Formats: sequence, C-alpha cells, structure tokens
Amino acid sequence: MGLVASLSDFSASQIFFLLARYSKTGRVEVRSAGEKGEVYFVKGAVTHALCKKLTGIEALYNLSIFSRGQIEFFPDEKTAEVSIKDEVSTLIGEIERRKVELNEIKEKLPPFDTVLVKSPNPPKDAVALRKDDWKILVLMDGKKNIKETIEKTGIGVLNVYKTIVWLLEKGLIYDPKEVERILKEKITFINILFRELVTLGIGEKEWIKHVRDTLDKSEAGKRLLENIVFSGAHLSLKTKKKMDISKNEIEELFSQVVNILQERCKEEFGPMLAKAKFNGALKKLNERKK
Repeated sequence: MGLVASLSDFSASQIFFLLARYSKTGRVEVRSAGEKGEVYFVKGAVTHALCKKLTGIEALYNLSIFSRGQIEFFPDEKTAEVSIKDEVSTLIGEIERRKVELNEIKEKLPPFDTVLVKSPNPPKDAVALRKDDWKILVLMDGKKNIKETIEKTGIGVLNVYKTIVWLLEKGLIYDPKEVERILKEKITFINILFRELVTLGIGEKEWIKHVRDTLDKSEAGKRLLENIVFSGAHLSLKTKKKMDISKNEIEELFSQVVNILQERCKEEFGPMLAKAKFNGALKKLNERKK
C-alpha cells in the first residue's frame, strides 16, 4: 500500500524527508494542474527525477514548488537511471531556500496570464544576454502568456522567473496592458474595502464622496475619474477607456484615496477597527490573486 497526500496539507519536501527518514524505495509521483513529474528513491536516497523536459536536480526543484495538487508514493518501483547523488538533507535545504527566493521573485512578476512583448525601444546601455535570456526573449511573441512561456522553455522555473524579471527591469520586454491591469487591481481593492466599510454603518454615498473628492483635487485624478464608473458602492472601468495616465500616477492617487478612507474610518470607529477592516480587505485581495 502506497501513500497519497494533498500538496495543500503536506509539501513535497516533507514527504521526501519522511521517505528518507524511513529508508524507503519507490517512485513518487507529483501531480498539479495537469502537470506531472516523478522522483525515485532507493533506500531513502533520491536517485532520479524528471518533470517535462527537465531531469535530475532541476526537475526535482521544479516539482518541489508545487503547492496544490497531489503527491503519491508507489513502493518498490525503480529505475536504472541515476541523475541525483546529493544527500536528501542537502536537497531539502536547497528546496526550502528556493521556495523563499521564488516567492520574493513572484511578487515582481505580473499575473501568469499576462502576455509580455519585446520592447520596441532598445535600452540605452548595452545589455549582455545569456543563452537562456535569448531563449525566453524569442518566446515573447505577443501571443504566449507567462505560464505558456515557462512551459515552452524547458528551463527550471526559478531561473525562468528570474530571467523574466531581469528582462523587464532592463526594458527588453514589457507588459502593454500594465496600466490597465494595475488600475483594475486598485479598483478591485476599493470595491472589497467598500463592502467592509459599509457594514460599519456609514452609508456608501459618503465613502464614494471621499473617493471622488480626493481624485478631483488633481489633474491626474480628474483624468482617472474619466475612466471610472460609479454605481452605488461599486467602481468599474469604462468600456471605452482613455488611459492617459501613468502607473506611478495610479499608485499615488490610490494611495491618497486609501489614506483618506483610513483616516475617516479611524475618526468614526477607532484605529483598531479601522486596521482590521483594511487588513481584511487586503487579505481578500491577495486571496483573489492566488
């Protein structure tokens, strides 16, 4: 009888530790969102791993970042292939280190359904590209999204993430819908926040007035108002958008809006309740991104 576990309950590295601790021999199968990979153990030692085009350590690391799906152990199944010789403790340590680095890098990436394209304007300074940089740059054809690009590369996920972030920072690729995407995210947060705040007893019209008044104080805010539809305590983007506003202006304007709403909430209900409502809205927004 084998072992079956959900990756939301047990991470791959936890299962690997268990198999190593009890010197198990067999095959581990990791399945997540249509993706699948395998890791082989012989008397508690990892000997081989494969995931799509990857084999060996990079395949192992690729499988270890899955946080959803299922992991299953099939006792006594073996392979003659040996692509990994490191100690399990060393591998697990590197897996955990990469997870931390991966989460930090993901914060710098647009959503995975974003289609990135090559920049029409080359950077002012010379940029030296490695083989992997070129491989990913060629795939940025305006058709494939980030997830599809990652699947096509045949490179370890962490390296792909780092390369995409580096290409974005160097201005070699960009997100043509970045401003619209950021604006939608800000509007979503305000809508979630409104639902939190109206439960406190202040009518939705007053919260809407604070938003309108704050945006109406500057030229950038007025341009932003031209792109927004107010319907009760709900904001949405107009179908025909002018989008003559920058990413930095959006960030600044919504920062002002949130500060005004937060101060108003503190005045009415105290800092503790205000903090709870705003943190609750932020948590719900982050859950939507996952």
